[in-house]
Amino acid sequence: MAGRMEVVDRLLAAHEAWFDVERDHRFAGRVFSGYAEFHSSASQYVLVKRAKLWEASSHEYLFFWPADYLDEAELNDLLHFMTHEALDKVQLTSDHMSSYLSLVVVADRVDEAVPALVRRARFRKNFAFGLKGWADMRVAVVDLSARRVWTNTQGKPLVETLAAKLILAGEVGAGDVILIDVEKGTLAAKRKV
Repeated sequence: MAGRMEVVDRLLAAHEAWFDVERDHRFAGRVFSGYAEFHSSASQYVLVKRAKLWEASSHEYLFFWPADYLDEAELNDLLHFMTHEALDKVQLTSDHMSSYLSLVVVADRVDEAVPALVRRARFRKNFAFGLKGWADMRVAVVDLSARRVWTNTQGKPLVETLAAKLILAGEVGAGDVILIDVEKGTLAAKRKV
């Protein structure tokens, strides 16, 4: 089984095709082993590009945090960071529609209280009553010892993404059975016997 730092490195490498990736990212007094940004813009115009009907941009700010043992206190600290300091990453421009503040914690072991805390984690910030867009928090915790991934409600799309990236990273083998429950936001990999 690969260590947490190797898994983070492989996940970052898998994100490099679509995201701007940075290793050892310093932000708000913390050093994250990995950080990735994704920006997307769409618009509709009539005849010429100057005659825009609408324009909207979406963003994702993805923080990677390795942990030897993830307990409730450390996760609460990280969630507080995401809902306060990480919110500074959101830049309100005239075309801002949505931003995702995503946290992926890769831990060797996870405390038994963590999965329930992850599922209960919620955060949405509307800007100008939603007229200038919103920001949502996505959380995913990868437990390497149990070979499981837990997410909050907004983080459900991360389950399939992390499953695919963990397969590419060699963390889940070809002979493993992968149990994905998108409704619950969980993933489990079991070795075939």
